[in-house]
Amino acid sequence: MSEEKKEQKDFLSGHEALLNSINSKTETPEEENAAETESTENPVPEETTQKPAEQPRNEPEPEEVTAKPVESESAVAAKETATEEKPVEEEQVVEQKVVAEVPPVVTEVPAKPAPKKKKPANHEQAVKQRHEAVEKAEVKEVLNFYLKYLKPAAAVIIVVCIAVVASSLMRNNRIQKEAAADSALMSARTAEDYQAILDQYENTPSAPMALMGLAQSIFNDARPGEAAKLYSDFVKKYPKHEMAVQAEFNSISCLEAERKYSEAAAAFAAFRKSHEKSHLAPVALLGQGRCLEAMENYAEAKQVYEDIMAFYPDSGWAQLAQSNISIIDSKLK
Repeated sequence: MSEEKKEQKDFLSGHEALLNSINSKTETPEEENAAETESTENPVPEETTQKPAEQPRNEPEPEEVTAKPVESESAVAAKETATEEKPVEEEQVVEQKVVAEVPPVVTEVPAKPAPKKKKPANHEQAVKQRHEAVEKAEVKEVLNFYLKYLKPAAAVIIVVCIAVVASSLMRNNRIQKEAAADSALMSARTAEDYQAILDQYENTPSAPMALMGLAQSIFNDARPGEAAKLYSDFVKKYPKHEMAVQAEFNSISCLEAERKYSEAAAAFAAFRKSHEKSHLAPVALLGQGRCLEAMENYAEAKQVYEDIMAFYPDSGWAQLAQSNISIIDSKLK
């Protein structure tokens, strides 16, 4: 039995030496360096490496001894891969650069070709198509015009309508007021009636006539001074009224009624010069003659009456002037 063990031991030692020589030949210098670096970084305890030598001779296990070199090959391969991967990782970290954002790729989509218009079959269809195109364009323009100017136009129309309604209401009120003033003027008889018209309807066309009626009523009541003031107020207030000339003449007549003959004679003469074409011009000359005759200036009065006969021979005032001259001649005898 001791010889068999000795032979087994010699066989195992020879096998192990063969495997070690093969491994040492196949290893490259790079692998040796990697193995050395791995051995320095992760030193393997001497117990594990020296186990095959320290195993007792009594318990030889060929299976375990043969498996150990296989394990060393896998470890060496793992170490080689680890050593090869490390520089790659370092290079990736060192060479890493910030890359700007790449703009999105714009793909141009070709435009669709416009649909081809159908050619009209004849001239009538061409004219019809042209009319339809013109109508569509006009309708579009009208719609755009309405959309653009509808609101301002509506505002203007509303304002105009309000103004028209307001003016119509005012016109109706004015018409009603004027009608009421005319009715009151027609029925007026006394100074109080005319004064009421002036108070209620001052801005109506009946107001000037009411003022004239008031002055005449006061004159008829033997108050020529008050009447003269009212006639003068009429001329100042309504200088362009058709009755303004009559009111001026009546104011001079009030001076004559107050027996202010000298003042009245001068006023009648001035009135005749300023209103030569008026129908009241010969009447003014008659008033001047009366005032001179009242002051016993018969010669001057006779001359004024002769002027009436010379300038207005065909009028009734000429006959009246002739009768006054006859009276003056009788007084001068």
